[in-house]
Amino acid sequence: MSKLSLVLLSLAAFSIFSQAEQVTLKNGDRLTGAIVSMDGKKLVVNTSYAGDVSIDWAEVSAFTSDKPLVITRTDKQVLSGTVATEGQDVMISSSQGSQKLSLADVSSMRSPADQAAYEKSLHPGMLEGWAGGGSFGFALARGNSQTTNLALGFDATRKTAKDEWVVDAASIYSSDANLNATTANSFQGLIRYDHNLTKRLFAYAAFAGGYDALQNLNYRISPNGGLGFHAIASDRTTLDLLGGFGYTRESYTTGLTNNLLTATLGDEFAFKLTKSTSVIQNLYYLPALNNTSIYHVTGNFGIATKINGWLTSNLNFNDRYNSAPVLGNKKNDILFTAGVGFTFGAKPAK
Repeated sequence: MSKLSLVLLSLAAFSIFSQAEQVTLKNGDRLTGAIVSMDGKKLVVNTSYAGDVSIDWAEVSAFTSDKPLVITRTDKQVLSGTVATEGQDVMISSSQGSQKLSLADVSSMRSPADQAAYEKSLHPGMLEGWAGGGSFGFALARGNSQTTNLALGFDATRKTAKDEWVVDAASIYSSDANLNATTANSFQGLIRYDHNLTKRLFAYAAFAGGYDALQNLNYRISPNGGLGFHAIASDRTTLDLLGGFGYTRESYTTGLTNNLLTATLGDEFAFKLTKSTSVIQNLYYLPALNNTSIYHVTGNFGIATKINGWLTSNLNFNDRYNSAPVLGNKKNDILFTAGVGFTFGAKPAK
């Protein structure tokens, strides 16, 4: 064989190899690279020239992979092998032979590394998989005014395919040195666990607590539980509706103590206005069942905008209503805070 023939043969072999892992779009465009994943909505291809490229699955005409992929069927059966599409079918080839499968019966396809990462994300350790952020607001005045204001917030979630942990906390402190008085001093926090019963329905258990010096409230603790419904669950919008029952114990500096059996009705809403700006809202109504004159309403509204990968600017509005405050206190407390915050953790796996 001549040197020229050897070179031409090598080039042909290289060309065939380089085109083996290829995606063809309906408009005729082609991409060459390693198939990373397909979830029925997006096909992700790792290219040497642009990194990971995400393609709408509806725009894909055909693709082939020369490296094995892990294929999950809609009936949860898992297969492995190289893949090539044939019209509305996919041919899966392995050392055990070949199998033709309808694309409609394919739930997902992932590279072995991506599949391992996905499976790990479904069952993270208790200290793994958390994502969230905190907020900080501070104002100090000296001169004619002698005021100090501090607002802190924190939220974290740990979400898997089956359950979710939620931790929230917020605190505000304000003082006026001219009056020698504390004008705000409160804290409220929540720990909640959700377990999915179906794709839409979930059960939850929660423990909430806090104090408010200006309302003469030493503490308020509220264990409760019930059912929730994922009314909206998209990449951009989520809306959960909750209902349940619980117990609330309140202790005031006046000596008053309330032991209340309560109902819980609420909603939790989140919406991505843009890629960098998100809106959250929640509202809870907690009427006492053994004393109909007592009920609490809490509502929150916030906007967070990412400044960079981890830094955010935050605006938060909080309203707390107590139908039966101690004598001399108002029923409604409104708090507005603005400040900076931070985020941490990765997005939960889908």
